[in-house]
Amino acid sequence: MEALQHEDSCKPRVGLAAKPPAPPTSASLHGPITGVIIANGSTDVEAQQRNDSQPAPNLQNGTGAGAPAPVGNDKSKTEPDLTSLEAPYFQPYWSPAFFLTCFGAILVIWVFCWLYVGAFWNPTTRLGNLHVAVLNCDMVPGGSTLNASFIASSNLSKLVPAPLATSLLSASIWNKSSSLSRLLRWENGSCTGAGDSGRVCGTPQQEADCLASYSDDVLQGGAWALLYFPSNFTASYLSFFLGSGALGGAQNQRPVAHYVYARGRDYSTYTYVGMIILNNLMPGLSQKLTWGLANNPGVLQIMSPTFLASGISVSEVNLAPVKNFGQHFASYIFCVLLWLGSSFVVVSSYQFKLKSEQDLLTNREHERQQAPGAGVLRLRHVARALMIKGVIAALFMFVLMVFLCIVLWALGKGTEQWHLNPGYAIAFGWYMSWSFIAINAVLLHVIGIERFSSVTAFLLILQLTSASGIMSIEICNRFFYIGKGLPFFYGVRGFRTIFFGTCQNKMYINWLVFTAYNLVFAPLGLLLVTHRVWTAPNRARKQHRDGNAAGMGGVILPVAMGS
Repeated sequence: MEALQHEDSCKPRVGLAAKPPAPPTSASLHGPITGVIIANGSTDVEAQQRNDSQPAPNLQNGTGAGAPAPVGNDKSKTEPDLTSLEAPYFQPYWSPAFFLTCFGAILVIWVFCWLYVGAFWNPTTRLGNLHVAVLNCDMVPGGSTLNASFIASSNLSKLVPAPLATSLLSASIWNKSSSLSRLLRWENGSCTGAGDSGRVCGTPQQEADCLASYSDDVLQGGAWALLYFPSNFTASYLSFFLGSGALGGAQNQRPVAHYVYARGRDYSTYTYVGMIILNNLMPGLSQKLTWGLANNPGVLQIMSPTFLASGISVSEVNLAPVKNFGQHFASYIFCVLLWLGSSFVVVSSYQFKLKSEQDLLTNREHERQQAPGAGVLRLRHVARALMIKGVIAALFMFVLMVFLCIVLWALGKGTEQWHLNPGYAIAFGWYMSWSFIAINAVLLHVIGIERFSSVTAFLLILQLTSASGIMSIEICNRFFYIGKGLPFFYGVRGFRTIFFGTCQNKMYINWLVFTAYNLVFAPLGLLLVTHRVWTAPNRARKQHRDGNAAGMGGVILPVAMGS
């Protein structure tokens, strides 16, 4: 038998490019295809004896690949090369599978619409999820800091029965019946040493330290903003009263509140926060105060009329300014482009074959069994292919990340912002792209090449809406909190740390998340790739024997490759 098989392997094989193989007979379905398969169920030995008496096909005169197959008992079918078996498998157009596929595509695209439109549908209804700290250090100045004549003539206890900021806030954001109290989630802040020396926030140094702590919390991803009323807020108000002596005798010092925020955290979200504080809350407080004074003739007699025109003001303190909106958008679009690049690398590695992979896919089963040390050789081929393609993929993503940073340099022309250096950005994006490659490799080898594009697009859209890239997930539907378990969320946050310095104390979490993705999906992807290449010949024979492509959810063979 071995002699016959060796003799058969030395004969020229009939090409299949011009004519596809005929469907297998029932007799051929009961055993592996190892040589010549006879349509009438005769044995390989009998087929070999008959074929020995027939001349070899002449490939030059048209009797080879394009010649009609023999008829009668001599009708036979040569086992095709595995490279031709890897050609795409087709199914009937007018079939239930086609219409189910179309219906599924409509559903997937419909879900895309739900995700994208629903994520940002009327975010103003969820602004109450945004946390804003209010640090009120205002206090009524002591009698020793004011002129005694002013205290006696103005009846200070009636003029300012409580700190001005406390009175204004009590009637607005701390009043549950006020609409302003529901627009944002307000939190009343406090400081260490409160009450010492009669001061709400402690000594001046303690107040300064407390302000710095709350400001850092805003920068590091805590409260979205800080509304700070300094301890001299009421004293500044009293400076508009004639002869008050407040602030050491300085006159007409406008009361100033401080709005502390970090635009680099999320540009769009701060549009809503700033609109509420700067356009609604503070103008409303100032207007209410001035209208009340205008209707009090007794107060107007001892007060400078300039206060009615100026009122109270707000000082904006931006801890993470954004000079160019495009760079802020880059923190989001970089993740998208790296995901697309990783998808391209994975699909290209699947389609284009190294010579070692071709050797694995074209070796015959009996040749592999007879060759000494064949298993070790095949393992070496697989390892070499994985190493080469892994290096090429990593190099591709590194070059892509460098090119992305070049865009910032070219457009910024020196105005681009780097809280951390550009090398850090390249390293971070490159390391993140490894996770993207690993995830896409697993998807490709689990669901197959035909469904890969749809699934990876769905995962991309899901991450686009849940990564706080366009708008914070805190003002999106709660479903999009799923983004905290996906890599985009940490990529966007990491780039904003690198560019603008926000959330610096969470940068290590971003690295840990990508490390976890790499440790889980990279070995799984390598295992799936190795399994596909290792078992490709057996699957090719099974698919050829059964006469159909891989079933739903199965992994079919790659597209046809060149020699």
